[in-house]
Amino acid sequence: MDYQYDVVNYNKNIPATIMHLNLSSDTHKTELQWHREPEIVFVVDGCSECSLNGETQIVNQGDFILFNSEDVHLVRPAEHESCSLLCINFSFEYIRMFCKSIDSMSFDVSDSAIKSEIIDLLKKISQVDESGDYVSLIQIAYINKLYYLLLTRCVCFRRAGGSPQQPKRDFSYAKTAIAYINENFRREISLDEISGVVNLSPSYFSKYFKNVTQVSFSEYLANLRLENAVNDMLTQNSTVSSAAFENGFANVKSFITQCKKVYNCTPAQYKKKLIKKA
Repeated sequence: MDYQYDVVNYNKNIPATIMHLNLSSDTHKTELQWHREPEIVFVVDGCSECSLNGETQIVNQGDFILFNSEDVHLVRPAEHESCSLLCINFSFEYIRMFCKSIDSMSFDVSDSAIKSEIIDLLKKISQVDESGDYVSLIQIAYINKLYYLLLTRCVCFRRAGGSPQQPKRDFSYAKTAIAYINENFRREISLDEISGVVNLSPSYFSKYFKNVTQVSFSEYLANLRLENAVNDMLTQNSTVSSAAFENGFANVKSFITQCKKVYNCTPAQYKKKLIKKA
């Protein structure tokens, strides 16, 4: 789990990063993230819960969501659901060859006509057989068409001087705080400590943090520890006690309590459940 600035790496042969993800709510990630490059997430199958600058929405099969540059976002399966996703991260470097001002642009895809065209294009991209010898050719053609539609029909805002567009909510303190939490979650972090990191009073920080992330500081920290502890049990075969202590839980009981709260079972039971599904 993380709330971080992501660096997007590109296949030099494709003017975008194209990823196919199969996710289950049983193993969903809960990290908020942001990156310089815009991103489109298309739901190929199932149902996805998406957060965009603090606003949550459900994206159903056959629909998509677009995250503009530096939008703080999250994508995961809806509760008790699984989903297959097509994720496309744009390449500013590539687009800049055709549009010098791309860094100052954002896109609006709410118009039903253009949205329908983009959906048709995304369906074609999702259906490309990636085992073919010349698959890059058709992927490049589709990505170029996607860029063309966005640049000619969806540009809605130009940021003065190329400065980042400000989201509806101020995430600046949250980005700093959660980056700190992710570096230090394996030890005790008090409310006074984390509020001091961002130079806010503890009471104001508590209200601000919950307003921005939709969970309290303590809940966010507990969920972060939970996901990392469970991951250690799955990938490193850690015991319940070692997973608890190595990921910041005060004791095994608190690890078990948090697991029951989130997954309705103990860590050992949850591990068995995931192994059976694998």
